[in-house]
Amino acid sequence: MMRAFVRCGLLAVLAAVVLAVAWPPALTAQVTADLADALVRETYEAIREDALRPPDVLTLLHETVLTTQRTLISAGVTDPPPLPAFTGQEDWDLTAAAAYVQAATVAAPRDADRIIQAVLRAMIRAVADPLGAVFMPLEFTHFHRELRGEHTGIGVQVDAVRGQIVFSDVTAGGPAARGGITPGDVLVQADGRTVADSTPDEVMDRLHGAAGTTVVLVVRRAAGGTVHLSLVREPVRENPTRWKMIEPHIGYLRLLEFSEEMSSDVSRSVTGLVEAGATALLLDLRENGGGLLDEAVAVASVFLSDGVVAMEEQRGSLTALSVTPQARRFSGPVVVLVSHFTASASEVVAGALQDAGATLVGERTFGKATVQTIYPLRGGWGLRLTTARYYTRRGRLIDAQGLRPDLSVPMDVDLIQGPRDVQLKEATTALRTQLAAGTGTRP
Repeated sequence: MMRAFVRCGLLAVLAAVVLAVAWPPALTAQVTADLADALVRETYEAIREDALRPPDVLTLLHETVLTTQRTLISAGVTDPPPLPAFTGQEDWDLTAAAAYVQAATVAAPRDADRIIQAVLRAMIRAVADPLGAVFMPLEFTHFHRELRGEHTGIGVQVDAVRGQIVFSDVTAGGPAARGGITPGDVLVQADGRTVADSTPDEVMDRLHGAAGTTVVLVVRRAAGGTVHLSLVREPVRENPTRWKMIEPHIGYLRLLEFSEEMSSDVSRSVTGLVEAGATALLLDLRENGGGLLDEAVAVASVFLSDGVVAMEEQRGSLTALSVTPQARRFSGPVVVLVSHFTASASEVVAGALQDAGATLVGERTFGKATVQTIYPLRGGWGLRLTTARYYTRRGRLIDAQGLRPDLSVPMDVDLIQGPRDVQLKEATTALRTQLAAGTGTRP
């Protein structure tokens, strides 16, 4: 399983025990006996052991079989068998419920996926988990790609530099790299349209698309000359950071998501900024919807010398998420840019830095302080379950409230990193003032 915004590991698969239920013999040969049983058992075990809201076991099992019966009827089975009688003995009752679900998939084999999906969702509803989810195998594959930072595109990151859209990073082995694009090259056109007046976000939206589709680019080489390239999009990891110097001593670092290995990307970016002369930093978390908690803790640790990043609560127990060792730390003044869709893992970072004295500029953040765990299940299925909530470094619970910026600056998010980015201008002014006054350092 992957825990928190996500912790890694594996959920133990329980042994399947199948009870005989009186279904017509002609239908019983069309179901895989293992799968329905295993999925119910694994989901039950995850909810019983880890769900933030402790389940009532009998209610959970009753919801399981009731939903099975209702789904069978909707699938056209007019005379489903009576519900099993629960005894109050957990192992027996779980086995009876799992067998009932299993037999239902035999009775309606064409609807087996729908039955299992409905049953697992009902189990999540039994613990009032609005952010819980069930993933069928293909959905789970796509979800894991997102956690790895893969997007269907050409494997680049772009940034706005002196009025031009420049390739700031190129993924090794991706379509752009195979086409000869290198960092520093300038994008002139995408599919016949100039990009000169576009923001980096708008350009990335145009470069993304369905796998197997083609995007036609006009690229001006950093070494000179212009080329036309036709690149086929594919799933490829993209560097989720953008960094540059915006004036002497002030660096800019934008984080787009908290995917796997993102903290390593941040460490390299901070190293580059320091080597370029940055002694103060604008950290842009606007429109960053979050991702992996472990990565958020590691990123916050780049800007904190010691103590905790946040506190995680699981069924009443509170665990400190401590600052982790980092090869590179940044101790100069930091101003953090936030928007309404700064959420989840990005709020962990923003909240920790605000509690440590950093200035937040922008708009109130989303306010998501619950933590979900991702469980791989049998047959390629997956489960997302709310298992914890977090508090900021100083003990604030921001769920449904968000983080209030120290300097409120409303702005349309379509203007981010464009010429009319007033939030960036206000944040730069605030950072300039701190740098001149020698303030803004953090513990």
